[in-house]
Amino acid sequence: MTTTIMIKEKCRDGRLEKNMLGYRTYFNGIKFVTDNKKTEVKTMPCDSTTSWFCEKRFADSASERRNQDLQYVKKCKECGEYFWQTEEERQWFIERKLKVPCRCYSCRKKKNKTK
Repeated sequence: MTTTIMIKEKCRDGRLEKNMLGYRTYFNGIKFVTDNKKTEVKTMPCDSTTSWFCEKRFADSASERRNQDLQYVKKCKECGEYFWQTEEERQWFIERKLKVPCRCYSCRKKKNKTK
């Protein structure tokens, strides 16, 4: 089982001590790929197709697994970013006779705030 790297290390008083580095795995529009060098870990939305891993072998393994599930990757019609949408999530909306989202979580959240 792989786990994503912690976003930032904190001091005992809660201040950010230093930025963490990790190998980024992301969807490039065709397939999942992994960077060859470590980059600064950033906070991503919960449905983001980007994640960071502490070791290259974990990142490569995650890319391979995710490339088997490409049907779950959708492109947001609002911002153009890619996001996950599982079959269970799609069924949840269909069962409730709701429209299946075509926007990522961040854009849906922004849209609902403006209503």
